Amino acid sequence: MKFKWIDKLLLVVVLLLVIALAALCIGIAMSFITADMVAYIAGILANGMIENKLIMGGIGLVLLIIAFRLFIAMGNKRDTQPAAAPKPVSALIHSGENGSAFISLSAIDGMVQRHCRANPKVKECESNVIASEDGFISIGLKLSVSNETVLPEFTKALQESLKAYIETYCGIAVRDIGILIVSAPAPAKQPRVM
Repeated sequence: MKFKWIDKLLLVVVLLLVIALAALCIGIAMSFITADMVAYIAGILANGMIENKLIMGGIGLVLLIIAFRLFIAMGNKRDTQPAAAPKPVSALIHSGENGSAFISLSAIDGMVQRHCRANPKVKECESNVIASEDGFISIGLKLSVSNETVLPEFTKALQESLKAYIETYCGIAVRDIGILIVSAPAPAKQPRVM
């Protein structure tokens, strides 16, 4: 159950009133507060003046509203979603009798960026590397390419070369490489025939 800030404030007010009532009960039990004192204060509050009765009725109504509001807030259960499993931040390179070796996904991402930027047809590159629990990685690329690039040939060659590069230098199997071209090349201008 999660309270809103207004519910927390109302709960504090109610708890302060309960503390005051508890202190009054303890004071009466310990004879610090006599019945005459309580009767005198009650007489002032309810001495027959209409203003005092309105104030007491208003205080009672406000306390009643606060109590109902807190009951409603306690009944409102928010749908709690289970916490998502933490995403892997590294991938296993190898495991042997001397221990295991891992590489961070950000290091793989840096290698992907270097490989893509080394291609003269790539103008801009954004990449995302995701590791799965079965030891594979998936790579997502957003590319801007230069003019006069034949996209089907370019993307196929880039996928093959990037997969071979990562598998050779990292020793990690690449499941798939998704490429999104965000800036397509402009077609060459054909001379006008008149």
